[in-house]
Amino acid sequence: MAPKSNLARRQPAVCPQCGKDPSQDHVLMTPGQLMLYYSDLSSGLLAPEDMRLEDLQFRVQIDPTGQVTVQSQAVTLISRYNFAFRRAVGFIMNPDLAGAAPMLVNFNIREQGRDFTVFKRPVSMQSVLGTSGGLRAEWDGVYITVPGTDLAVDWTIDTQRWPALVGTTQEMGVQLLGDYVVCRAG
Repeated sequence: MAPKSNLARRQPAVCPQCGKDPSQDHVLMTPGQLMLYYSDLSSGLLAPEDMRLEDLQFRVQIDPTGQVTVQSQAVTLISRYNFAFRRAVGFIMNPDLAGAAPMLVNFNIREQGRDFTVFKRPVSMQSVLGTSGGLRAEWDGVYITVPGTDLAVDWTIDTQRWPALVGTTQEMGVQLLGDYVVCRAG
């Protein structure tokens, strides 16, 4: 069993109706991350200006020969905030015509400020897409960047097999979902 976070120890349970400390006549709700987040916002522990939600998307377009023709540029994060992303989701623009394309494309997320890749090895698009291009899996975790860094996605395409197995232009991408959290000095 994983140890509870400091937040879970700070607030053992809340009332789902009023959000206050529970009593005998209230139904208890065990806190999860979302409940703690809402509790921290409503109590003022996290001021709205100290937290922002973010949805970053990086796309790549690959021509019939397997060469990248267009790709999203790096995104410079706001220097006042750390970006903590908790989910990476893969997508493809035309899932019905994807064919072997997802098997031939790998990606890794690069934090350029530390020159550090998030995953030890590139992730295959096939692992985040189903056979029909629909969502099959996604990465859930937490990665916290340094303030003001640039985030980019490195794409690797098997250019030897692409013309024979795909032979068409394909567009796919990665979506990063997370939160900006304000940086406080000491």
